[in-house]
Amino acid sequence: FAAWSRRVAANPAASYGRIVEHSYPAPASATPVAPPGAPGGLNLTSGNAQVTASWTAVSGATGYTLYYSPSTISDITASGVRSVNATGTSTSATATGLTNGTQYYFVVTARSAGGESPASAEQSATPQAPGTLTSGTVFRDTLKDGGEGPQMVVLPTGSFSMGSPATEVGRFSDEGPVRAVTIGKRIAMGRYEVTFADYDRFVNAADYAEFVARFVAESRRTRPANDDAGWGRGGRPLINVNWNEARAYASWLSAQTGKAYRLPSEAEWEYAARAGTSTRYSWGDEIGVNRANCDGCGSEWDDTQTAPVGRFTANTFGLFDMHGNVWEWVEDCWHDNYEGAPTDGSAWTTGCAGSLRAVLRGGSWFDIPRLLRSAYRDRGTPSGRFNSVGFRLVQDLNP
Repeated sequence: FAAWSRRVAANPAASYGRIVEHSYPAPASATPVAPPGAPGGLNLTSGNAQVTASWTAVSGATGYTLYYSPSTISDITASGVRSVNATGTSTSATATGLTNGTQYYFVVTARSAGGESPASAEQSATPQAPGTLTSGTVFRDTLKDGGEGPQMVVLPTGSFSMGSPATEVGRFSDEGPVRAVTIGKRIAMGRYEVTFADYDRFVNAADYAEFVARFVAESRRTRPANDDAGWGRGGRPLINVNWNEARAYASWLSAQTGKAYRLPSEAEWEYAARAGTSTRYSWGDEIGVNRANCDGCGSEWDDTQTAPVGRFTANTFGLFDMHGNVWEWVEDCWHDNYEGAPTDGSAWTTGCAGSLRAVLRGGSWFDIPRLLRSAYRDRGTPSGRFNSVGFRLVQDLNP
């Protein structure tokens, strides 16, 4: 040790095995992981003491939580809000043990390493005992072939003012005169526009030709290509379907289920679109942003193509896409105004103006907002097929 000390004293700059302090760069801070975005497309189906929810998958999500309460949900941590986790990355979950006849509110969140997303848009549903169909109930009928029909929503009965007043911005003269209409019959309406998945069951059925022959001219009875314009099938609204084919599908669905399906009357359609409102749209007088799919609606599909059904907030009757996405055939033939129109909600099929034209409602993905108003009317040739036109059905319910 003494020798080592002398060597250090003689040459203090040398290390001679001394412990030398080293510095190391600080570890790079980890990039924070952001939580996933909120799920969209929350859909609810009522059952006996339960409601099943499904939604659109969120990129990067590792799980989902469905929250529900008999009161509207402003805070998912509030007292009385219950939850159920989806299994793994499944995009569906069922809330059980609910009280039949009670309206429940639902939101869903996505989870990842970054935390929990904001809640989805709120939707509501009412579980029902078997055989009970009250306003707001969502149901699907079973087909003879084992499949399921389109989702239907029971509508309340009621009265409304059909048409637009002279003071409404953007109105046309064929939207009047305004008259009181009563929807006194119990009906259910398609929750969504009929999708490719719904209609393809019909086209692929063994008895397709039999039903088409009842409504479609012989020259057009070949199986249609069901052209989706390259936008996708499945849950997108059916397009390139004419009025006669829509009626044939309703007839086939009635035979498959033993229930009475048909196209809605023009009055039933407007009653359902307004959902208790008297404004230009069911949400107010302005088109807003991302409330519908049109040319100027602020959605990702604007003026480009159809959107998958159910991507926007439902109206207060629980119906989706009543404004925009695709025009919808109704049962009525065209009249130039409402002079002499029925006031009981029935279809107006006599005294048609000029050559037969079927009424179209709702506007589409390439139409300007003015044409999406609840009161706006248009018409089309019953045999015409268009990539902006589809339909939804109603079902007559027992009193």
